[in-house]
Amino acid sequence: MSQDVEKVLVCITIQKNSKRLIRKGAEIANEINGELHILHVEKGMSIFKNEQSIELLEELFEYGKQLGGEVHFLSGKDVPSKIVEFIKSMQITRLVLGQTMRSKLRRLLTKDIENNVLSQTNEVELLILERNNHDNKKFIKDKKLFSN
Repeated sequence: MSQDVEKVLVCITIQKNSKRLIRKGAEIANEINGELHILHVEKGMSIFKNEQSIELLEELFEYGKQLGGEVHFLSGKDVPSKIVEFIKSMQITRLVLGQTMRSKLRRLLTKDIENNVLSQTNEVELLILERNNHDNKKFIKDKKLFSN
C-alpha cells in the first residue's frame, strides 16, 4: 500500500442494526489509528418519500460522527458500483459490511455486493458481521488482502 493512513469504510442500510456495523468500524479505525468513513448508498431517491427513513439515517449518521466518523450519502441505480467508486476515490483499505438477508437462490442469481466490490477493488480487506451476532464477535469472510 502506498498510503500512510488506513481508511475504514462502513456501508450501512437504513435500519437500527447498522449501529453495530458503525461501532465495529470505529473499533477497527481506533485500533489501527485510521480514518472512519460511513457510507449509505440509496437506490434512487426513494428515501425522501419516507420521513422515518430520513430520521433513522440522520440518527445513524449522528452516531457515526460521535464515534469520530465522516459520513457520506450517495444515490444511484447500481449500489455496488457506487460503493466501488467511493472505495477507489477515497483509497479505502478496509470495508465493513453486514451479512445480507438474501435467500440462497437469490444469492446464486444475483452477485452479492461484497463479491462485486472485491472483484473491482485493489487491496481491500473485508469484514462481514453476521446478522444475528449480538455479542459482536466477528465473522470474517475471506480475511486476506485482495488485490488484482
